[in-house]
Amino acid sequence: VTEAGEGEDGRMKSAIGIGSLLMDGLGDTIRVSLTEDPEYELAPCRYLAEEIGKKATLATASALAVPAWEETHRNFTNYGKRKGALPLQVEGETIDFRSVLHRDGSVISAVTLEDLAKPDTLYYNLGCKTAVGMPFKDIATSDSLFLRHAPPLDDTVGRTALRRLQESGLGVIIPASSLASSPVPNAIAVYDLPSLPPLGPPSLPAEAARYAITLTGKESEEELQKLKQLDPILLLVNIDPALSRVHASRRLMEFIQREGLTFSVIHHYVAQPGETKDHLILRCGSEVGCMLVDGLGDGIMLEAVDHDLGFLRTTAFATLQGSRMRNTKTEFVSCPSCGRTLFDLQETTAEIQKKTGHLPGVAIAVMGCIVNGPGEMADADFGYVGGAPGKVDLYVGKEMVRKGIPNEEACDALVELIKEHDRWVEKSVDEEKPAEKEVVKA
Repeated sequence: VTEAGEGEDGRMKSAIGIGSLLMDGLGDTIRVSLTEDPEYELAPCRYLAEEIGKKATLATASALAVPAWEETHRNFTNYGKRKGALPLQVEGETIDFRSVLHRDGSVISAVTLEDLAKPDTLYYNLGCKTAVGMPFKDIATSDSLFLRHAPPLDDTVGRTALRRLQESGLGVIIPASSLASSPVPNAIAVYDLPSLPPLGPPSLPAEAARYAITLTGKESEEELQKLKQLDPILLLVNIDPALSRVHASRRLMEFIQREGLTFSVIHHYVAQPGETKDHLILRCGSEVGCMLVDGLGDGIMLEAVDHDLGFLRTTAFATLQGSRMRNTKTEFVSCPSCGRTLFDLQETTAEIQKKTGHLPGVAIAVMGCIVNGPGEMADADFGYVGGAPGKVDLYVGKEMVRKGIPNEEACDALVELIKEHDRWVEKSVDEEKPAEKEVVKA
């Protein structure tokens, strides 16, 4: 995957592009191409090869543990997105459930009771804007949140935070077993499929308004048949660690497609303890990204005890954007530096990202020279290409529109070019992460 860029986004795009092929046993040699010093490309490349690629199609215990099935619906020749149904509002409901999922791909954030104890920090990490302490959704705010445990009935701070988030449009998803002893108004109750009665929907806990179902991949064909009689707001695909995530997820999606079920499917990735940020990005991009680029999924939830909520949210959005589903920031295409590069590629790319990184739906290519630049930036809306020593050429699509701009003026000239084509919006003031305050209960 060339021109992937740098940092977390570059690694995510590399994992999605390369990992998706490795999951099908396609490829013998890989190259991770980042806008970073060459030695930093080696670690993600080695991990993709050794820990993901070489194990993807082996007859491992986890692969053999997936119940036997035959794949007939995944299309290998044309891309087609399976569209999960979005929630409709039901008369009498006191909050709007239509915003708990997003039409272009949903992000659900796993939240803890400790997170609820610091509401301002929680709002920030969920990507909310705030006004007089009240949260509201922004372009990259989580669509819903998931709690493994409902807050105690006397947790005024946590319950107030949940209510405010619900009022701003976020769904609150909690296991039904926890809601039974600690009801949360308007919650979405989660059930494991085997625990549901043979016929009909479950009886919801007190004050819950909707329900969701978790699938682990261990369900038998008979148990999966229950789904045909149910109407959950979404399915959470949380594959049992003893199974191969990709094989088990594909089996579940095969059943869903074969039976014509229209539920929205959210891939729930739970990181292993000790999994580093880079390894989480690479494995998530490979194992979840390969499903999304096949059109098999409507969103993602990342859960990891070792990583902060803000990182997991931005990584989830990066997975959706890298899978060409939901754009929440500018898309950058940048080449790795080589002997032909006519400017400091890393420094220039960082400067351009700082000035233009807030333009979702806009793709900008940063290319070090004319040799590969125009061809490899063909999908970009705007291009910044080294044309001669100390000079930069600017492109709109494949057409050069400015030639020989001095390096020191080129970044500002790019901004002006974007404005001329009515693709510019002013950058909003970034909210600072609030200082953590200790909450003292009365």
